[in-house]
Amino acid sequence: MIKTLQSDWRAQGLRWLVPMLATVFGMQELRVLLVGFVGYLRDSQDVASLDLAPVALGIFALSFLAFVVNRGLGTRNALWLAVGGLAVVRVVEQVVSSAAIDLYLSEAGVVLFLIYVSLAIGAARARGGDASTQLGSAFLLGLSLDAALFIGFKTVDLSWLPGFLPLGIVLFFAGLLLWALQRTVDESAALDGNWTVNRGLMAIGPWMLLQVLIFQNVGLIGSLTGWEIPGAGLLLLSSNALALGFAGRLARRVRKFSNLLISGAVLIVVLLQSNAPGGLVSAIWVLIGQVISYGFVMAIFQRSGEERGAQGLLRTSLMFGFGQVIFVLLLFLYYASYDLALGVRPWMLPPAAAILIAALLMLGRVDRGTSETKPNASLAWSAGLLALVPLLLMLGWKSPSYESAPAGTNSVKVMDYNLHNAVNTDGRLDLEALALVIEAQNPDVLVLQEVSRGWLTWGAVDMLSWLEQRLDMAYVWGPTADAQWGNAIFSRYPVTSFELLTLPPDDILLARGHIQASIDVDGYALTVIATHFSAADNEGEARLVQASAILSTWNHQASTVVMGDLNAEPDEDPIRLLVENGLVDISAEIGDQPTYTYYSANPDHQIDYILVSPDLGYSDFAIPHSTASDHLPLVATIHLTR
Repeated sequence: MIKTLQSDWRAQGLRWLVPMLATVFGMQELRVLLVGFVGYLRDSQDVASLDLAPVALGIFALSFLAFVVNRGLGTRNALWLAVGGLAVVRVVEQVVSSAAIDLYLSEAGVVLFLIYVSLAIGAARARGGDASTQLGSAFLLGLSLDAALFIGFKTVDLSWLPGFLPLGIVLFFAGLLLWALQRTVDESAALDGNWTVNRGLMAIGPWMLLQVLIFQNVGLIGSLTGWEIPGAGLLLLSSNALALGFAGRLARRVRKFSNLLISGAVLIVVLLQSNAPGGLVSAIWVLIGQVISYGFVMAIFQRSGEERGAQGLLRTSLMFGFGQVIFVLLLFLYYASYDLALGVRPWMLPPAAAILIAALLMLGRVDRGTSETKPNASLAWSAGLLALVPLLLMLGWKSPSYESAPAGTNSVKVMDYNLHNAVNTDGRLDLEALALVIEAQNPDVLVLQEVSRGWLTWGAVDMLSWLEQRLDMAYVWGPTADAQWGNAIFSRYPVTSFELLTLPPDDILLARGHIQASIDVDGYALTVIATHFSAADNEGEARLVQASAILSTWNHQASTVVMGDLNAEPDEDPIRLLVENGLVDISAEIGDQPTYTYYSANPDHQIDYILVSPDLGYSDFAIPHSTASDHLPLVATIHLTR
């Protein structure tokens, strides 16, 4: 196997390197772009979500320009522009630290990558043979390499990491990419296929949606299975390798049994939308779904290489471009439907993407191909070798355990913090800044809101696992909106029991919830309730109902602390209801007034609280100032009454 691997890489490796490394850079730029749209434009610059949609569509629609660039420059020069430009953009983006510049660079990077894909498809047709199949396999290997890097850095993109190591990796890959391009690009012109076969290229858009939302999403896989990043990453990369190994055979069967296979894929995608972790069952679904998914895209590439038309790229770039418009529309609907009443719910979009893949494959007559070529097994073995990354990560992975409180402990330091999904007020993702704020306070119990586990709009980071390792604290996870977003309680002292509870009303777009946990403090049972109320201005009634639900959960139990972002000011009905029914607002009792917590860059009102049952004492209330999140944290010492 090793000899075959070495031989194949010597023979074909240069041609594999270009699409593989271009895919790595393209995926990295996509994640930076989405953070720029949501974290910078929407949240930092107050651009409305609906105003972002046409901008996003315009960026992805620029992939149509591939045929213009190809005609104007020729295929060779067009490839140099797209690939060389992508490499330069990626290096510059690694160096700068401005959210605005990051946004512009990532826009350019995504457009250059999409133009490159169309050019690469046309160039592969011109080479003939199994070049199109090998191109598809190299793209898939690029997704695996991107995932391996992402996993190796605990799901924080290199783009957000300072220092020489991330920069060195980016420079190395950029240099390798340009070297491989220089050795492989030739004077042959890209060939276009007919309209029928190119219609299948539209399916790449919804296929990519399934990849970024589910199959390449280590945060989601971790939440569904209940596994940490190394285990979830090993499953992801192993699934990719297995899928590459079977993709060629499955692609030929797609042609005969496409309806059956596509229906099975729809079922798998629907099942993957469950909020509850499913352990081994979810792992099996991920693996099967990825194998089928890879079979689809390999069928597209195989069929694409069978129809070699005249020189040019018009049909290829138009059909691939329409697929990218579908991708960005579905992605926008997926995340916007958490905040806007658009008539769809997020869970509907992945099955819709799978159904679209089925329709577009049939529209492109993928089942009428005759190719019997197989993806090179060496690429599958290469993807398998990438699984060493999570295995090595396991060696240094800590599993924080609870510490028994020192004998006679009579006080607990608590902290509440809405993390704004790790994006600071400048619109850049910066988990380390949050960790430093928390570390400076050294809380015994930490309650967090807006914890993301793989949402693309927040850089796809698994914040929960990252913070567990960085803070060396065990946690209780409380997903609310879906399996990937919610609240958490970190504790140094043992959590003896906990319950995950929803918050009414049931028809709210961004579902909310709360966690009730019992923490053992040297034999003393301290109850902690962590929550996050609805945020929209028109959801005042919802917040009042949610306050009633918290009161019902509390039920006047002694030794209880309620913490969270309640999205209501002290004189508004939800807070008055909580206080009038017995909970004590520490900030109102001992805080240096006014106790503003939002907006952190210029705070002018309070929406975050630490409330306690009347039997508990309290002191040392503080609001540390930082712009690591758009909220300010709250800290207090709680005194126990034994």
